[in-house]
Amino acid sequence: DGGAGGVSSLETEEKRVSKVENMSNDATLSSSSLAGSSGQRTMTKRSREVEAGVEKKGKEPIESSSAASNGDSAKAKQRDEGSEALSERKEALQKLSMDNKTGERVLKEPIEKKAGENGSSGSSKPDVKKVEVKIKRTDQHEEGRVDRKIKRIDRWGNVILDGDQESTSRSSEHRPPTKEELDWEMKWAITLSKWRKYQRNPERFKKIKVRIRKGIADSVRGSLWPKLCGAEFMLQKAPNRYQQLLAMKLSHKDEEQINKDLHRTDSRNVFFFNKGTGQESLYNVLKAYALYNPKVGYCQGMGTLASLLLTYVPEELAFWMMERLMDDPKYKCAGLFEDGFPEAFKLLDIHDKLLKKYDSKLFKCLQKKNVQTMAYAFRWYQGRFYEFPKEIFIRIMDIFLLEGRKILFRVAMYLLISRRKQFFAATEDTAKEIARDIRDDPYTKDVPDADALIQKALSVKLSRSYVDKLEKKYDKEHKDMMR
Repeated sequence: DGGAGGVSSLETEEKRVSKVENMSNDATLSSSSLAGSSGQRTMTKRSREVEAGVEKKGKEPIESSSAASNGDSAKAKQRDEGSEALSERKEALQKLSMDNKTGERVLKEPIEKKAGENGSSGSSKPDVKKVEVKIKRTDQHEEGRVDRKIKRIDRWGNVILDGDQESTSRSSEHRPPTKEELDWEMKWAITLSKWRKYQRNPERFKKIKVRIRKGIADSVRGSLWPKLCGAEFMLQKAPNRYQQLLAMKLSHKDEEQINKDLHRTDSRNVFFFNKGTGQESLYNVLKAYALYNPKVGYCQGMGTLASLLLTYVPEELAFWMMERLMDDPKYKCAGLFEDGFPEAFKLLDIHDKLLKKYDSKLFKCLQKKNVQTMAYAFRWYQGRFYEFPKEIFIRIMDIFLLEGRKILFRVAMYLLISRRKQFFAATEDTAKEIARDIRDDPYTKDVPDADALIQKALSVKLSRSYVDKLEKKYDKEHKDMMR
């Protein structure tokens, strides 16, 4: 289950250690889940591998004068080594404690190891070496090597390493849920249990729309998202299709490009941080869709959508969500990745028409200062604001799954109009810099309250019928391109 889980206890880890047969292996600590609470993502299906840095024990030579005594001595020595190895691994697990309030793993003290255990049995003075828990991540496509301690993992599953600049926002902090958050989560749990009743009653479903705009409780996103886009229905309709696609052979071009992009797709999320289950699942989903829709195949950027889905739902359901988002007329994401990006140019054209309608002076100002829409808005529409702070991005995705692309235009209009004074006062070069800052992430240091930003974006009056009218007009004017 990609949507819920609990905190792994150290006792479970110690039981696993007691079953280890090869005592000369590196001490490797694995964490199977992340703490979860209201508004926090729990990741039962995620795994992260953390190297404990404890050196391998060298086997000491066994000396004896007879064959019988040699055998007894060897067995005794092996038992001693096995006991010491188990003791040391348990000590490492005990040092790596779990803070119940924050759900963060922290190493409280360095692990000590005697140098005499590395094959130098004659050492009289133990040489103590401090070993810290580190992430050692090496990839053939990476220019450098990441070899830094994990500082913490935020509520969205992102790995924070020593030396990283952290946001001042509380949205990514681990903290106990408030009473209001617990009440909100309970409301969503009840709503989910009565989902069919809401679907059959249009009046009651309007309440769902209002509630989704306020934000889906993170603990139910993995169950609700597939319902909103119709992925559950597709899975029931073709239960074996995904496995059939995985058994097929992918073209060399797509195979090579997917493998090239795997390590850099959502690379700071704990699920995809190292080679393992996460990257394997990501590869499978991208491969399956490339085979399912050969017209689109694989294009760089599709991984960001697949990686988000995999952090909430199982692999097969993530594929069907991907299929719905790509091919359903409500979302039309496939056209954002086809050759020539036809759907992207349509959205940019509609963007300009909307900005001209809502703030014609700002539209003329950007034109006069040569601020090209393509330069700042292309990544917004193709990635659905993927590069923005996680909570903002996920809140946009909540509404996108229910209402379609209308929310993307609303957020885009709000971002530009809220900076109109800066654009008017800026020189041409400065105006271009402002546009680049908005494109890349205007909230690197001071992240606003996600709810406040979403509500302001929703205040931009925009109807689906008007967006559809602009789409039809564009399609009529660009028939040759669309073919």
